[in-house]
Parts: sequence; C-alpha cells; structure tokens
Amino acid sequence: MGYPLPQEARLTGPFQPMRFEATVDECIVTHGEIPKDLAGGFYRTGPTWKRPTRQGTNGLLGMDGMVQGLVLENGRADFRNRWVRTPKYQLEEQHGRGMFEWTDGDWHDWRTYGYGDVKRDQYTCGVPQGTNNVNIFPFAGEMVASGEQGGPPIALDPITLETKGIVNWSPKLSPGIHAPTAFGDNSFTAHPKWDHETGVLYGWAYRDTAPYVTVHVVHPDGAVESRELWDAPYNTVAHDIWLTPEWMVMPFQPMLIDKKRITERELSVFGWDPELPIVIALIPRHDPGAPVRYITTDIEPQYIMHTLSANVSGNILTLDGPIFNRPPFPFEQDFAAGDDVALFFSIAKSALGRWTIDLNTGQAKSEQLSDRPSELPKVDERFYGKGYRWGYQVGGVVKKGGMKMNSLVVTDMQTLSDQEFQIRSDEPAAVLEGTFAPRHKDSPEGDGYIIVPVSWWAEKRGEFQIFDTHDITQGPICKIELPFMMGWTPHGHWMDFR
Repeated sequence: MGYPLPQEARLTGPFQPMRFEATVDECIVTHGEIPKDLAGGFYRTGPTWKRPTRQGTNGLLGMDGMVQGLVLENGRADFRNRWVRTPKYQLEEQHGRGMFEWTDGDWHDWRTYGYGDVKRDQYTCGVPQGTNNVNIFPFAGEMVASGEQGGPPIALDPITLETKGIVNWSPKLSPGIHAPTAFGDNSFTAHPKWDHETGVLYGWAYRDTAPYVTVHVVHPDGAVESRELWDAPYNTVAHDIWLTPEWMVMPFQPMLIDKKRITERELSVFGWDPELPIVIALIPRHDPGAPVRYITTDIEPQYIMHTLSANVSGNILTLDGPIFNRPPFPFEQDFAAGDDVALFFSIAKSALGRWTIDLNTGQAKSEQLSDRPSELPKVDERFYGKGYRWGYQVGGVVKKGGMKMNSLVVTDMQTLSDQEFQIRSDEPAAVLEGTFAPRHKDSPEGDGYIIVPVSWWAEKRGEFQIFDTHDITQGPICKIELPFMMGWTPHGHWMDFR
C-alpha cells in the first residue's frame, strides 16, 4: 500500500525519515584516512516514520526506532542501518499497517508525542508500545536501544545490528508512566551511565505517580539492584544524571510529565512549572539502601536536558552541562491547539554552564561558562564517575529565540579554554551529536578522536567527520561519505572492540 509522506515539521528538513535499511561496505573516504588504530563501532538511534498510524498523526516518540552503525577497523568503515524490531514494529509488519492508537494521537499538532496510553484492542493487547528510538548504548557485549518510556530495552548485535530481543533483565526493572501490558514490559532511561572497569550500569525509570523514580543498578550478569524513591519531591522528567565516585546525582527540574494533562486538560504530556524549585538528589552508588540527600536550591528557573560530567573537590560538587533558558519543548504557555509542532533548538537556546553545590551548607549557584550556544554534550565515557577535564559539544549561533547548530567545540573544563571548528555555514545541514573514541584502549582522558555525523539533507547525502582531539581547529582528519541522506538521530555511543 502506498501513501504520501505527511508535510509537517516532524518529517521535513533534517527530520525527513530514512525509511530503508542499507548496508555500505568499505565506505568511500572523501578526505584523509581513517585512523588505523581505531577499532570499534559508533551507534545511533532515532525516531523514523515508516507508515501512517491508525489516527493519521505522527508523534515523534511513537515513531519506530532506526539504528545506525558505523564500524571502524584497520582503516576501513562499514555502515549499516536497521529497524529496531520491537514487539510494536513486528505486529505492524505482520499486518502491513499501523495498529496503535494513543490518547494523545487525535490532535495532529504540537501536543502529540506518542507518550499517551495506547487504546488497547484485540491486536495490541499484550504488546508493549515502546519504539526504542532515543538512545543506544553498550552493555555486556551488546548494544542496547532504549526509548525511556513505553517499553523495555532491546538488545542488538553490534556487527549485524540484528535485533536480538528484549533484554533478559527487563522483568527486574519497573514501569514508567504506562502500566505494563506484558511480562517484562518495563521502562529504562535513555541516558544511563556506567563504570568502565566493572561494566555496572546505573539507570532508572520515572513516572507521574509515586514513587516518581526507581533507581536500577544493573550488573553485567543480569543482576539488578533497585530502589524506589518514595521521598522524591515531584514527578520530574528525569532525563539525565551525573555520576560521581559516590553518587548518582539526579536533578529534579520543573519540566513535568503527567498523563492526566492529556486526558483531563487536552494538553501535551509534558509541562513546565517554573514555580517549583530545582532539587538535587544525591543517591548513593554503592549502597542502594543508604539515605538519599535532597538539596533544595534557589537556582532561578532553567533547565539542563543533557549532562556533561561532574567533579568533586573537598566539599564542592560541580555539575556541568548546557543550561537552557527553558526546556526546548512546546508548552501551552506559548502554543495553542492546532499549532504545528516546533522542535528542540528552534524554540530555546542553551550555553555551557555549571551548578556548584557546597555539600556542607547546601548552598547552590548557577553560572554561565560560555556565551556560545551549545548542546549535545559528550565526554570520554571511560571516565564516567571518576571526575573529568575534557568536554565536547555541538556549538552554534543564536537564531531568533533558539539556536542554529554548526560546529564542534572542545572545552578544557579546568581552564575553560576551548577550541572550535565550524562544520557548516549557511548550507542546509544538521550537525548531530558526536562521540569520543580513545586513541588506544588505555589512552589518557581526552586523547583520541571525535566522530561527528553530519546530515547534508538538502544534498541527500550523509557524512561522518573524524577529528583528532589534539587540535580540532585543523579540521577533520577524515571524512566518510554515505551516498544517501542520513536519518535524524538524537543520541548514540561508541563501543570499543580493542
């Protein structure tokens, strides 16, 4: 059956869907050489429109996940992209049509995300609604795709990208905002952190009813330690955390999630209440039963969507990341029913910032560290939870009320000096989140390469640019080309094969 691609903001420009699976062996290198000391894969996932839903609407987070993988070894690059074959995907493939309806799916405007409850029938009963389209990360020798809400994590083979199935530790997790519809139908964050030496994964699930957060510490053998935060202050969108040697540091920020907003107020599932305080939760890493310390700050309303990393020096805790003036999502304060969606950086801007917490007094302050707009922060992930020095971001320029992303930025977080390389100027393109890959398995922190995906969507081609961290201002040392438009993907990670 054929159908036109809907003309709406979620599916135009850089968000045009890459609806086909591709294999490109021995990718063309248009500039330089692939470093022969690199051996591993760079994996990304994102929402990809495949066919109309039963309601004809297209909530971004209800679209099927598509994983991209660039495998590098001995100076060669191989690219693959594959659908994440979730239970939802397989049901719709079986019938050749959209099978799901959502409580937020009838509006056809900015309020539709695909995070409402599914209107269950004889076909969708017992089928998780998750699309696993937000992030993919390495764990226990597999790549694991997560959508944060709607369904359990899905494991994929790092070479073939074949979907291996729901992770075997999913029954030990906890629900998100949706009631489980099958055994193991639980949720897991899209932004876990991990310990490079032990392989232990630090994750959580969040919801709109108490307990608002459940912490999950997952071991490589599948053992899971869990803790429900019954004393959490409110139902925040717990999207990301910082990891220190002692704590999982979770910010409770006044971006809220509540399904009653959909059913009782006909609003989107997400809300913004700047009257609520920012609260920092220090959750012990190594003793799940130890008390959680909550620090209520007087930091003015702002929002950190993605964290960089954290340092602890004496009684001072510093939490770094791009700070938004408001969450980059549409809310009823500035959108009316019927308005098309406005996405992410078009409606808000962020710049590198720091929250400093005095652990003795509980005093907190916020400071802006750069005037340059930036987001999509990354670090050398071997040093999660150990303190850090080097931060990597996609930089940009102010554009109306938001920002246009166009560069790679490397920041020395001790001196705050930085390097920048502008990847694009006015060409229609999307500079996507990069990843750090160490030069050698045991290289010092920050010694290696940054791999940046670029979608030259107007030219219908994709590209991976590789930079040497010694000096990114010299430009990419290598460009790897894809002979088609690269689909939009928000997040991903490096898996080292060495």
